[in-house]
Amino acid sequence: MGGFEERVAIVSGASSGMGEATARRLAREGARLILLAAPADRKDLGRVQAELAGAGNRAISIAGDIAEPATSRAAVQVALDTFGRLDYVVNNAGVYPERELMEETIEFYDRIMAINVHGMYLLSREAARAMAAAGGGAMVCTASTCSFRAIERFAAYNISKAAVAQLARSMAVALAPYAIRVNAVAPGVISAPATDAWVTDASIWSKQRSRIPADRTGRPEEIANVNVFLLSDEASYVTGAVVFVDGGESAGWRDSDWTAVEQVDRAPRLRRMPSYRVEDAVGSGSAL
Repeated sequence: MGGFEERVAIVSGASSGMGEATARRLAREGARLILLAAPADRKDLGRVQAELAGAGNRAISIAGDIAEPATSRAAVQVALDTFGRLDYVVNNAGVYPERELMEETIEFYDRIMAINVHGMYLLSREAARAMAAAGGGAMVCTASTCSFRAIERFAAYNISKAAVAQLARSMAVALAPYAIRVNAVAPGVISAPATDAWVTDASIWSKQRSRIPADRTGRPEEIANVNVFLLSDEASYVTGAVVFVDGGESAGWRDSDWTAVEQVDRAPRLRRMPSYRVEDAVGSGSAL
């Protein structure tokens, strides 16, 4: 795509999936990289960093909790100390835990929000200070199709991704005077260990695929391509956008070319719901 040579990017959630794919694409474009991932993903993060370095790319890895302010401060400072500048941020770190709404706890909800939203806010704000001082930059945030429509068993996640879309818009407006562009990408069903398992289970995939006109899961590299375009100078008049990369899932659905299968109750995503009564949660005389 051009224009990335000698420029510097921070990529969070870079140890696998869409973050790894974006880091690799930026490296091929000539960017220098700060790779962020959670401490639990240190081994995979080290693998990505070593493979990039082995191919002649300059990349530094940092394992830290994105929800902690110190992680963002460290990443930005390493970029400035090592490379003397910071041009881009890929806000990709996030979690996708599944839990019935009635089983969610406030600790569960707060942790998802801390990683998916607070961490993104902290890294963006810290990076914006450095970018503003240097004359501008660009950021891209990983939202989701769930930013705009809900799926069951993921209430807290849905809420967090809706917040990401609004965060990207809000930052685009707030940072425009500093020549900093901010956009978001809303992926649909992208290939990963969990989603690949869905495809092999006909009881899940026959229902899921009818919602995706492209009739397949996306590849992490397809998200990376859009991320890199939005960061590039070729997208110089694009800010505050949320770009769907979902095989048409947000546009509508198809009802041809496949045969639905019986939805047997054997997959975790199709399990029977536990019985629930308001009386179980609210005592006599209590008010909601």
